[in-house]
Amino acid sequence: MKPVLHLRNPAYLENWTLPVVELLIVSLAIAAAVHAFRRWRAGDVTPAALWLGSVVYLLVMEPPVYFPAQFGIEDRLSIAFVHNVFTVEFLFDRMPLYIVCLYPAMAVLAYEAVRSLGVFRSRGLLVGSVCVGFVHHCLYEIFDQIGPQLLWWVWNPKEKNIAAVIGSVPVASVFMFATVGPAALTFLVRTLVTTKADRGGWPIAGGIVLSGVLTTVAVLVAGAPGILAGMIGGDPDTTAQTVVMMLFVAAFAVTAFIVLPARWRHNQASDDPGDDAARRYVVPAMGVYLLVFAILWAWEIPGLLAGSVDNRLAGNLPYTLTCFVLSLAMVVAVATGGRRGAVGEREPEEELV
Repeated sequence: MKPVLHLRNPAYLENWTLPVVELLIVSLAIAAAVHAFRRWRAGDVTPAALWLGSVVYLLVMEPPVYFPAQFGIEDRLSIAFVHNVFTVEFLFDRMPLYIVCLYPAMAVLAYEAVRSLGVFRSRGLLVGSVCVGFVHHCLYEIFDQIGPQLLWWVWNPKEKNIAAVIGSVPVASVFMFATVGPAALTFLVRTLVTTKADRGGWPIAGGIVLSGVLTTVAVLVAGAPGILAGMIGGDPDTTAQTVVMMLFVAAFAVTAFIVLPARWRHNQASDDPGDDAARRYVVPAMGVYLLVFAILWAWEIPGLLAGSVDNRLAGNLPYTLTCFVLSLAMVVAVATGGRRGAVGEREPEEELV
């Protein structure tokens, strides 16, 4: 193992799916960066700030999880999971490049999907951020539920903080990382960066760093009630932890179910042509993501149905299918988000905060 960077031949990884997911996520992160740069040139700094802020969030959140002893938290948190080795690895083979890319790729994709429907303009920052969190949740769980089956990583079953699971995925991951993290990052970036973009330079850089750091704090604070509920009495109460955390996820879902279809219907009925800039990025990017994961899941479903997959690694198929259908519906909503037959490109404009 090399302390900084380790390169491997992708032909010799654990199985064929590792280089596939690696290539997919890295490509999506690059596409998100290109889109963010174009939006910045058009006057909208938010996607670029989300891209960079999510990397700050990753660098603050993940190393302590990889090395709890070195960070002095081993008495409260053991190693929660271990990644398999991929083509490009960092930090003694603990952090694959594709995980670094996953954060910005998903954050920008979920945000632009929601923004393209005009949610932030019509419903404000808080509701928009909640919708981003739920869209991210749906996309992320398609990935999160299949990862252990394909040996991309393995969870530590002895870690009490992640004892409650949906399939093989800890409920804490479903709530804290898939849902709260991107919502909090969106809220913070738009508060600390977007509203101060006219100042340029160091105010933007400082806002990006602060957004990433505070997102970590927000995730930990949001997860505390569920974790504490699961630890009452000294033993993991997986039912209590699941109920508390999934009630919060349900609140995100209800908000998104009310707001997103209403915005789509409004856009269809209005003279607003929609946002072609977001549409040209979101539709192909999300479409490719769903297509690749449809292939990966099709490869795994026979084993799941036959019961040949280890239960500790098996994802929850109904939960994943629900997330897949909702994600596909989001692609359709973005693709048809403007008035039929209208063509246009919405420039950055005043939005509710």
